[in-house]
Amino acid sequence: MELIDYTGEINNHEDYLKVLKRLEAKTEYIEIVVIDGKETNSIVQTFAGDVIMRKKVSAWWGTKTSAVNNLYRIKATKKLFQYLSGFETFCKYFVYGTTDRSIQCGDYAETTDFGIDDIAFYGSNARCLLCTTTHEGYIMINKSISD
Repeated sequence: MELIDYTGEINNHEDYLKVLKRLEAKTEYIEIVVIDGKETNSIVQTFAGDVIMRKKVSAWWGTKTSAVNNLYRIKATKKLFQYLSGFETFCKYFVYGTTDRSIQCGDYAETTDFGIDDIAFYGSNARCLLCTTTHEGYIMINKSISD
């Protein structure tokens, strides 16, 4: 599995929809981690009948925390991807800065209507196709899905 950094590459709805379309053809299930101690979110509630598994986790793709969060595995369906396409994008990531060291440089993650929960898409043989650390704006994508 070769994941590449895709952070900042889906900062708008048009690019987000293109990635979702490529993911839809290969995704067997998604996993979503509902963070900050919440029990559920709108995706889990809407697709409760398609939940394959639920477990408590403190570590998942790219994240490790002392908090315990709910991870849900949900079967991928056309209806799920239609629902996901209603969001603007997972998150927006920007790098700002200057060569003038007196001015702060860095990165910035902007939350969208998707929220702050992390999501991952899996294909055959549990191969990760895309995963996010949403509140930090990070996205990793399988090379086979990228442009």
